[in-house]
Amino acid sequence: RMKQRFLNAADSFLEFAEPVILSVFAVICIFTFVVRSIDVNGESMEHTLYEGDKLIAREIMYTPERGDIAVIASTALDEVIIKRVVGIRGDTVEIDYSENAVYVNGEKITEDYLWEPMQNRPVFAQGFYDKNSGRYVYHVPDDKYFVMGDNRNHSTDSRIIGFIDRDEIIGKAMYRYSSDRGSTGRIE
Repeated sequence: RMKQRFLNAADSFLEFAEPVILSVFAVICIFTFVVRSIDVNGESMEHTLYEGDKLIAREIMYTPERGDIAVIASTALDEVIIKRVVGIRGDTVEIDYSENAVYVNGEKITEDYLWEPMQNRPVFAQGFYDKNSGRYVYHVPDDKYFVMGDNRNHSTDSRIIGFIDRDEIIGKAMYRYSSDRGSTGRIE
């Protein structure tokens, strides 16, 4: 009789515990293989993202596209950075500081997220400066990406560290779930 009560109690516990254990296992798998939690460090993406924001980034089956906010394990900086993808393989990216404009494949891109005019700085790789056009011209090689921070005057990005290898890109920032200064929700 005591043995039967124990077995009944064990069965009841397992009926309750099994879905909980499977749910915990599923969450662990998702955060190990599909998405990753990322903290924003620095001001290079302000006013899109802020220092201390907590993000969810999608990792699996991700192909970077122009306009994406990418999470990058930068080998040049030896840290994880967050930047906007401006150019993909085969693109020509031109930056004209006098016009405060970025062109991709000859077309000026709309950048509503910028909040101040871009400044030309001496740290930019001068080998990309074209004296005839007065623009910096970057031809993005295969399996490389050109990235820039939304806070252009306070960003260490492809203008300084060069093109980003595909294998450095961890994923796409998708969702801000915590922020002291911005709203939570989907990242655009």
